[in-house]
Amino acid sequence: MIRLSTCQKLKILFFITFISSLSIPHILLANEPIATIGNPLPIKHAFLNDKTIIQVVPTHFQIIDTDVGNVIEEFGTITDRYRVWLSSNGAYIANANYSSLTKDYTINVWDVNKRELINEWKTEKRIKLVAFSPTQPLLTIAEDDDIFIWNWQTGKEVGQMVGNRHATERCFVVQRDESTGRIINGGCRSPARVFDMEFTPDGKFLIVGSMRPEIEIWNVDTRQLVGHIGKHPGNWVDGVAISSDGRYIASFEKMSTKVYLWNWETKQLLWTEKCGYDLITEIAFSPDNLRLYVATHTTGFSKSGTNPWVGWDDKVRFWDVETGRLIDTYETEFNRLTSVIVSPNSKTALLNYRDGVVLFDIQQKTIINEWSDFISDWPAEVQLSPDGKTVVSVSRDFIKTWDVTTQQMQLLKSAEDYEFEGFAISPDSKRFAVGKDPFVEIRDIQTGNVETRFLDRISSLRHIAYSPTGRRLGVVSFWRDILILNTTNPNAVKILDTELGIDRPYCHNVAFSENDRFFAATCEVRENNISENYLVLWKREINNYVFHSSVQIQLNDAVPAFTTLGDGSTIVAVADWDETDIFKILDKRVEHISSLDAGTPIQFAQDSRFLLANYNENFQIWDWNRNRLIKHQQYPRFVSLSDNGAVLLSYHIPGQYQIWDTERLVANLPYSIEPQDKLFVALGQIKRNQLLQNYPNPFNPETWIPFKLADDSIVIIDIYNSVGKLVRTLSHGRMKAGEYTAQSDAVHWDGKNNNGESVSSGIYYYTINAGDFSATRKMLIRK
Repeated sequence: MIRLSTCQKLKILFFITFISSLSIPHILLANEPIATIGNPLPIKHAFLNDKTIIQVVPTHFQIIDTDVGNVIEEFGTITDRYRVWLSSNGAYIANANYSSLTKDYTINVWDVNKRELINEWKTEKRIKLVAFSPTQPLLTIAEDDDIFIWNWQTGKEVGQMVGNRHATERCFVVQRDESTGRIINGGCRSPARVFDMEFTPDGKFLIVGSMRPEIEIWNVDTRQLVGHIGKHPGNWVDGVAISSDGRYIASFEKMSTKVYLWNWETKQLLWTEKCGYDLITEIAFSPDNLRLYVATHTTGFSKSGTNPWVGWDDKVRFWDVETGRLIDTYETEFNRLTSVIVSPNSKTALLNYRDGVVLFDIQQKTIINEWSDFISDWPAEVQLSPDGKTVVSVSRDFIKTWDVTTQQMQLLKSAEDYEFEGFAISPDSKRFAVGKDPFVEIRDIQTGNVETRFLDRISSLRHIAYSPTGRRLGVVSFWRDILILNTTNPNAVKILDTELGIDRPYCHNVAFSENDRFFAATCEVRENNISENYLVLWKREINNYVFHSSVQIQLNDAVPAFTTLGDGSTIVAVADWDETDIFKILDKRVEHISSLDAGTPIQFAQDSRFLLANYNENFQIWDWNRNRLIKHQQYPRFVSLSDNGAVLLSYHIPGQYQIWDTERLVANLPYSIEPQDKLFVALGQIKRNQLLQNYPNPFNPETWIPFKLADDSIVIIDIYNSVGKLVRTLSHGRMKAGEYTAQSDAVHWDGKNNNGESVSSGIYYYTINAGDFSATRKMLIRK
C-alpha cells in the first residue's frame, strides 16, 4: 500500500479541486484581484555598496541591483511607513509601529546584511526621529524636542540627553518688515522639535539641528550638552551633515535655502552660500569629503517675498568643500526632489523624487537607471477608464497610464513647465481632458499628445467632467467660474450663473446626465461666517444650458452622479465622504427621495436600480429605491469603476492599485438586471432564473440558499464537496415562479450529508436544477 505524505495529499487535492472547478459551470472564482497596477512606492534608500541598494517600500524591504535595476531580494515587514530610518551605510533599519489599542510604539531593528530582525521592544514615547551610532549598538530617538538613547541589542533605554539648552524659536524668519516687525516670509510652528541629528564618525558626539539658531553638540557617553556651533540668522537649523573624516559640519535652513560649512575643531564658519530659491530638502558629503551635495525642491513659487513664478528648481548642486565654490548643477525631468544619496565610490547618486527614483552618473551627468512605475502618493488622482482597460494617474508633474491586461506602464508624460490639475477620461476611453494651468487640454490616452487646447485661461482647475456624449466638458476653476467647454470647438466657452444670490460661490464638483440633458454643480455660499451648501442644476436647451433649480444640501464637497429611469425621469445623487442624498428632477425643482449611508465615489449601475458607492473604504451596492444595502463580497478601498461595473479599481498600498473582476458580482445582484432600455420589471414578474449567493457565507453549521424562478419548476439543489463528490440533495418539488430570497423562502441546508452526518470544514459547491435552468456557486463551511 502506498502512503502519501501530507504535502502530496494537499497537491492532489488542489489538482482535483482545480479540475472539478473547470467541469462545474458558472462557479464564481475566489475574491482575488486580476491585476496589480504599479510597484510599491519607494520610501527610503541607502547604498550597501557601489552596485547594491537597500530600498524601503510601504510593507517591506528590497535589495536592488543597480546595474540591471531589478529587485533581487525582499525581506521583512513594516506597518508604519512614516517612521522608518536607515543607518548611513544601510546596514540597519529601525521601524516604529504605533498601536492605537495600547497607545505605544513597537520599535523593530533589522540587520540588512543578515536579512533578519535583531530586536523588538515597546515604548510609550512619541518617536519622531531616529539616528544610528556608527560604532556602537546605540540609536538616539527624538520625541519632539527631547532626545533619548537606546541600546538596540538589548532594547533597553540608556538614558536621556540633559543640559541647559538655549530657548527654541517658534518662528523661522526669511524676511521681516522693518517698519512693522511682521514676518513677510517664513513660518511658525508648535511644539518645539528636533529636525535632524547625526553621530560623529567616532560615535562620541551627537550633532543636533532643531528650532534653535545654533547646532547642538552632545556627548554620547555622558549624555550631556557640551557645546554649540555657530548661529543661524534664520532661527532654525533644519538639517545637518558630517564629513566621514569628521573635519566638517554642514547645516542648512530649508526656507532661506542657505547652506553653512563649519570647521569641527575650531567651530568656526568656513563659508555660507545661498543654494536655489525655494526649499532645501537634504545635504550630503561625498564619501571622499571633497564635495557637498545639496538637493533643492520646488513648491512653485520663489521665497523672495514677491512670489513670482520662477520655474522649477528641483536640482542637485555640488560645492567644493574647501573653497565653497559651486562646481556644477544637474537635474532630470522629474520634479519634487526629496533627497540625494551618493554611492561609496562617489561616482553615482540616487535621486528620490515624488514621481520617480533616478540613479545618476555624476561625471557623465546621465541617467543610468530610472524607477517610476508607481502611482504617486498624494496629490495624484487615479481613475479607471470607462472600458476598464486603462488606469490613468495624474499628479502635478506627470501623467502615467497602465494597461490593465499587461499590467505594464504605457505612458510617462511630464508637465515640463506648469502643473497638471485634475482630469477626466472620455466616454470612449480614447482620450482624456486634463488641466495644465492656465489651460485645459484634451490628450490622446495612448500617446499623451495634445489634440485640443482651450485657449481661455482657466486658472487652477478644481474639477473637470466629461459629458456622456463626449461633446462637452464641465469645468470648475479656482476663480469659481463654472464653464461648459465644447470638445470640437475650443472657442465656444460658456460661463454659467448659479443664481445663488452672490457672485461666484465656492463650487466644487460637476457632472452631466445622460445625453447631456442636465448639468449639475455642488456649491458653497459663505456669508457672515455662515456656510450653506447647494446642488445647482442647469438644463440643456439646444446648445445652451439654462438654470433649472437649486436645492440646499447638507454635504460640503459633494460629487454628483446621474441616472435616467425607464419613464424618462432623471435622478441625481450627491455624495460626500459618508452620506449620499438622492433627488428626482421635476419640471422646475427637485424632490428629495432618500439619504444613504454611502460615500464618494458613487456611480449608478447600468440598469439604474442600484447605486454603487464607497463607505469606510469598502465597496457598497445599494438598492436605492428601497434604501437597502445589498450584501456581497467586499472590495476594500474602492476608487473607480468601469462604466458597466464589470471592472473595479481599488487602492492597495502606496504606489499600487488592484483591479478586480466584478462582472459576476453585478450580474448576480439580488434583483434582476434589466436590459439597457431600462424598462422596469412588472410587479411580481421575474424576467430570468437566478441562483444567488448563500447566506451566511462562510457559515457554521447552517446556511440558506436563495434563488429566483421565472417559471413554475421542480427545484432540486445538489451539494458537492471540493473533489466533485455528491454530498447532499435537497428536493423541494414543484415551486411557483417568484423570488425565494428571504430566509423563510430560501432553501435551508443544515450542513449534513445524505446520511445525516455533519460535513467537515472546507469548500463546497451547490447546483440548482430547475427545468432547463442550471447554475452553480461556491460556499465555505468554517468550523
